Amino acid sequence: MTLLLAAALVGLDQLSKALIVQNLRLGEEIPLALGFSITHSRNTGAAFGMLRDLSLPLGPLVVDGTFLLGLLSAAVSLGLVVYLVANRGRLPALTATALALVLAGAAGNMIDRFRLGYVIDFIHFQAGSFDFPVFNVADSCVVIGAALLVLASLRDGSAAPVKRGPAPREHVLEEMPDVPPLGGREPSDPA
Repeated sequence: MTLLLAAALVGLDQLSKALIVQNLRLGEEIPLALGFSITHSRNTGAAFGMLRDLSLPLGPLVVDGTFLLGLLSAAVSLGLVVYLVANRGRLPALTATALALVLAGAAGNMIDRFRLGYVIDFIHFQAGSFDFPVFNVADSCVVIGAALLVLASLRDGSAAPVKRGPAPREHVLEEMPDVPPLGGREPSDPA
């Protein structure tokens, strides 16, 4: 169910970006309400435009930040899929949902980076002199997922998988009845 949620959110992210590209020119803005607008934007950096000018020289080859961020997104996505599959049914619901959101966000933006060389952003918020960076559904998934992970950690004491199965070995010894020592004597009995 967790991977299905992640897949649905990736689909929503990609569909929303396709609608923006089909219906708005780059830079075009549609004002909504309460300071929100839809603004077609391109981001070659990380979330909210950070690391936009990142590059890594590898000998004669220079790898740009978009590709590096795509690789990082791919690694995070793969790691989360493996973790979610390995712990299926053992994670608290809030933790599983949070990880599905982070996975969806990482995968949604990874697709853009590898397919287009940039990420399509379109949700914009301004209030007076406050101008929040333009973002997208995938960015929202990562932020909400991270917040839910913090909440899960605070609420449950941890976001680790729930342990099920036989009791750990140290508890087995506590449950065993008293057994007299070999030879039937207590250690303080003289021989």
